[in-house]
Amino acid sequence: MDWANVTFEELLSSLQEVDWNSPPRSPKEFFGKFTGLPDQDKLLPRIKCNLYYYRTNYVLLILLAFCGAFLRNIGALVALGICVLGCLCLNDTFAITLSDRTLRMIRRIHPPLAQKLRAQSGGHAGLGAPGKAREVKIVGIKRNTVVFMLLALGIILLWRTRALLTLAIAVILGDGGVLLHVVLRAPNLKSRMASARQEFRAVWRGYQTDFGHDYTL
Repeated sequence: MDWANVTFEELLSSLQEVDWNSPPRSPKEFFGKFTGLPDQDKLLPRIKCNLYYYRTNYVLLILLAFCGAFLRNIGALVALGICVLGCLCLNDTFAITLSDRTLRMIRRIHPPLAQKLRAQSGGHAGLGAPGKAREVKIVGIKRNTVVFMLLALGIILLWRTRALLTLAIAVILGDGGVLLHVVLRAPNLKSRMASARQEFRAVWRGYQTDFGHDYTL
């Protein structure tokens, strides 16, 4: 696949819509062939390719760095979890699944309320009314509003627990590790397969279901 022709906007769109249930790449593949810095013409395509194909590994790497840094401050760890939840809600599949499961829990406690919230979502827990532009909602609330509230709450708790220094260390460790890998890891042959190209295009165009959910390359 020619990643040079893929824009970062298309990459971000695909990461938002892709199903993140796929397992991470094996350690043998993740820590495979490393090289020095490539030429400028090959650097950006390598970054795009690695960000897409090792996305789950990078998330786990960042979570590991954050959990390790915050273990000495449980309150800050809870605040971090709220921030992570807010970020995960930016993914369509996660947001819709979270909304559906939350509504099921509400239905067990208060069925009329669950029915009202589902009606506010246009008859579906995650999407807006038919015929309108795709709008993801979480229990009847616009996704952007939910993300803002979760991130605001998490940031306030991080400030109250005085964990800003710990946060800075976690960011440096987690993001630094991802940056080194995404730049130095040479794309493998599997990432250039034609089936991978079809999968990527299907995701960013919103037709992911036509190809199933098998992301094993």
